[in-house]
Amino acid sequence: MKGMGKVLLCILAGILAAIFGMSGYRIWEIMHERKTAEHAYEKLDMFIRFPETAGGTASGAGLPEGDGAGQNTDRADVRQAVSFPEVDFNSLGSINRGIVGWIYDEFSVINYPIAQAGDNEYYLDHMFDGQTNPDGCIFLDCRNRSDFSDSHCIIYGHYMKSGAMFAALANYKSQAYFEEHPRMLLMTPDGNYTVELFAGYVADIQDDAWVTAFASEADYEAWIAESISKSLIVSDVRPSASDHILTLSTCSYEFPDARFVLLGVLKAQ
Repeated sequence: MKGMGKVLLCILAGILAAIFGMSGYRIWEIMHERKTAEHAYEKLDMFIRFPETAGGTASGAGLPEGDGAGQNTDRADVRQAVSFPEVDFNSLGSINRGIVGWIYDEFSVINYPIAQAGDNEYYLDHMFDGQTNPDGCIFLDCRNRSDFSDSHCIIYGHYMKSGAMFAALANYKSQAYFEEHPRMLLMTPDGNYTVELFAGYVADIQDDAWVTAFASEADYEAWIAESISKSLIVSDVRPSASDHILTLSTCSYEFPDARFVLLGVLKAQ
């Protein structure tokens, strides 16, 4: 019996060693994947050039401070005053012909190329350069035209615990944050757009937040009104049926399969 007990102990020790070994390898694998993604996305700086400020230093496209007399610049003037970063889409295209744009928020880490594939699965676990990685890539819905000319376009990105990708969208659950950061920038090979944000809410995957085609202008207007009615933020931007809307979509955790969607009107510059 003692011999049998020793055999069982040896078997148990072997099983535990295997479990610990597999766990250790998985932890190493996760850390390695994370570092690979960080290094890949750190290299993005070579593809984007920010405008120079009056002081000669690189700057994001921040809002003007005012007119020098303490008065805020008019919203329409602000739109005209935007200085967009310059994106080298030719070089990006040599890496991945599926790059269709670049989304930029001067107040967060959102500063990424946008890719598009033939489905909405590929870029969930592939980076902008095609490498397999769970960080994935910011990507345009495969149902949309690559020039963002549809009435409603959708961009997806993971919610990363590190704060990368689209994790910063969660800040727009706060009215105060929205009022300080009311827009983002979209650059494409064909032109630049401001994204004038107007609604954000937590959606179930069964909701109509990801509809890309509408039977009529009336249906489109009804969808816009419904989106505004669900919004956690209040905006003075009021889209019409003639506007093109961009939705940014990421995971949320209020309930199973929750998503946070942030909507903005595309304004060509």
